[in-house]
Amino acid sequence: MEQNTAAVPHESRQPSAHDLEVLSRQLGRPVRDVVEIPARCVCGNPLVAATAPRLSNGTPFPTTFYLTHPVITSAVSRLEAGGLMNEMNERLTADQELAGAYRGAHDAYLQARNEIAGRSGTGAVPEIDGISAGGMPTRVKCLHVLVGHSLAAGPGINPLGDEALASITEWWTKDRCYCDGAWDTAGEAPSQDLSRHGPQGLPGIVGRPAPVRKSKSESHGEQEGTA
Repeated sequence: MEQNTAAVPHESRQPSAHDLEVLSRQLGRPVRDVVEIPARCVCGNPLVAATAPRLSNGTPFPTTFYLTHPVITSAVSRLEAGGLMNEMNERLTADQELAGAYRGAHDAYLQARNEIAGRSGTGAVPEIDGISAGGMPTRVKCLHVLVGHSLAAGPGINPLGDEALASITEWWTKDRCYCDGAWDTAGEAPSQDLSRHGPQGLPGIVGRPAPVRKSKSESHGEQEGTA
């Protein structure tokens, strides 16, 4: 199986001060409690941040892998807006093999979070035992979470995250750097939250219209209404 070169060996995951500054610029807000960089661009910039399962203020935090690169987050937002999550949820109901693989992704997410907790010194967080993220193990609620997991874990772990990654190759691929112009590099890094929530436009270098996906039920309804 082809290796996902975005995934980073454990010995190279420790975030540097530069990494934390880049993350803050990518997200438009100061980052906190980032303990590892599990996936990087070919240029070395972070693609995904791993957050401690318990924040420094004591809050349990189940979303371990946070997708940060604006080009990827924008592309995934386009998939969500195009209805891909509805399509995936229908398939999870109908395809038991896929559903089993997705439950395996949930288990892998929990294992990875426990390992990160051990390496970072956070320790056990019983409040979120058995809780992963993104809708796993039975639903798809956030493609960004699944893509972040796929990038961090490598291919073959999260089947729907892998599918979403394959669906954004028009806008992002792991073998090319898309960092130039993707976030503001001028002045000081953000000291307060300047982020915009929800789908954002891709930088001009990769901007293309998103595909429009319809659920099977919508397509069936249209066919029934056709004379």
